[in-house]
Amino acid sequence: MSKHTKENVKRSIQELAMGNYSSYPQDYDPAKQETNINIRSLTKGYWDVRDDKEIQRDNKLGIQLEDYEQWTQEAYNTYVRQHADALT
Repeated sequence: MSKHTKENVKRSIQELAMGNYSSYPQDYDPAKQETNINIRSLTKGYWDVRDDKEIQRDNKLGIQLEDYEQWTQEAYNTYVRQHADALT
């Protein structure tokens, strides 16, 4: 089975995002207005720094920026649920 599936890419992006949310909780506080901007910026950063192989993979799998946006938002929602006590 190929490791290049849309689900594996999603999992990788979400793991990266969760790491960022955990490493920089002050930037991803649900009570702050700029949090949504920070999440969009993180997503755009992931999209913009892809190397040629990642771009080819994403094109082959039909992955768009909107997928990255959805995946980082889903990861954020999970992060907030998992850290609800620490974030309040």
